[in-house]
Amino acid sequence: MMISLEEFLKIPKNELKGKIFVFPTDTVYGIGTWWDDFCAIKKIYNIKIRDAGKPLAVLISDFNQVKDKIIDNNKADSLMDKYWPGPLTLIFSKKENFDYPFKTIGFRVPNSEIALKILDYLGPLATTSVNYSGESPINDVDEINRLFGEKIDYIITDEATFSKTSSTVVDVSGEELKVLRIGTIKI
Repeated sequence: MMISLEEFLKIPKNELKGKIFVFPTDTVYGIGTWWDDFCAIKKIYNIKIRDAGKPLAVLISDFNQVKDKIIDNNKADSLMDKYWPGPLTLIFSKKENFDYPFKTIGFRVPNSEIALKILDYLGPLATTSVNYSGESPINDVDEINRLFGEKIDYIITDEATFSKTSSTVVDVSGEELKVLRIGTIKI
């Protein structure tokens, strides 16, 4: 269903459990769901035909939403201060007692008013670009609706400006910082 942000934010949270939605970020359109809704996350993998061993990034509106779930070794602090919100995904090790299917988790705070309003309303969201795995991201709502509309519960139609470049990804979980993907931010 194509829907405005205003209409989407009026949907009671409990009605969004298990749902898949598409929304604009600062880089590309994202397809997402709650980060702890593993059934809905599986739907995203199926929609994209994505390798189940490739984790989804988690969008957050504030690092405090997840700080107690990860091992923060302070190597990322200056990067977060400088580039968040923005197109930088940081990969942290998760704490042992946190039930998550991967040992590491990538987080990003998007520089998008639309995405931040959704994240403030729903909390952290497991997301990835809208496309079939290995193909270029799709940044046109009509094209997204044509290709994926029957498999997606909500497509937020508010207009946004994109960089059209995926985020830079830096692994901060080990001894050394590792740049895994170069986006608009050069580290």
